[in-house]
Amino acid sequence: MVRIGILGTAAIARPFFGAPLRHATITAIASRSSSQAAAFAREFGIPAHFGSYDALLADPAIDAVYIPLPPSLHAEWTIRAARAGKHVLLEKPAAPSSADVERMLEACASTRVLYMEAFMYRFKAIHRHVRDLVNGGTLGPLRFIDFSWCFNIEALKRSLFRLDPSHGGGALNDLGIYGVDFLRYLGMPVPTVVHATIERHGGDGVDSFAHVVLRSGSTLMALTAGFSCDANYYALGGEKGSVYVSGSLAGRVVPNAVQMHLFENDQRSEEVFPAENPYVAEMDYFARCIEEGTRPESSEQGSLSNIRVLEEIKRAAVYV
Repeated sequence: MVRIGILGTAAIARPFFGAPLRHATITAIASRSSSQAAAFAREFGIPAHFGSYDALLADPAIDAVYIPLPPSLHAEWTIRAARAGKHVLLEKPAAPSSADVERMLEACASTRVLYMEAFMYRFKAIHRHVRDLVNGGTLGPLRFIDFSWCFNIEALKRSLFRLDPSHGGGALNDLGIYGVDFLRYLGMPVPTVVHATIERHGGDGVDSFAHVVLRSGSTLMALTAGFSCDANYYALGGEKGSVYVSGSLAGRVVPNAVQMHLFENDQRSEEVFPAENPYVAEMDYFARCIEEGTRPESSEQGSLSNIRVLEEIKRAAVYV
């Protein structure tokens, strides 16, 4: 069992305790507040807790760390973890800038620790099924993708670090990156920006709503990310047919369905996938990669490519 410590008591760390891990065990939790670390440890039965991140990294009984801190802290603590010899599972986005990601990857490579960015949607069977449909040619060559992930940040009372530029916030970093990564997940070329419109929070803050058109090979993607409305779906349009998937990008453990339409004989179908916890599957996969000495499917260069695409979007955007 790979022994994992968590740097921070963020809410995003809680789903990892939703089902048993098979290849990993969470043995420690750290917070800048000793009392918060102790409370989290008691709640989830974690054996050890620390009042600083450095103290956890110094523990020789820990093999790897999961980092769910705000993006502005990812570079610092990924590099410190790598220098401490700990493998790194890092919450997305990897960092606010590609320069940060380059430093992080260099640190992990030089210390020979495993690096993996946490895109939990990749560990849902429904998305693997859609990828198989695409790669198997069922839909024909893809011509169009509509990918939208938005939530009302105030109504859901989500952490407001997402609206803070000093913490690496913004709708593109938090939600738009999933659409960029989804292109990579489908095995498509790195996209270029056709058009982008961005609305800033409060008129001059981080991007709070973005609509982007990307071109990946012969496929156009309409990508929407925002903090003021509700949307969670993607649709793929190919020359032979289309699929529509709603509500499955988030980590909620609920059933999800794929609706498919094939032009030949006007075939329409729906396939329902049972509820599953993608966070637990993600951590087990990470631990398995450590055990087997294999590289994760979501490569280091993928992290760098994703951030560079977001940077290109922000440079090309019309701000309204």
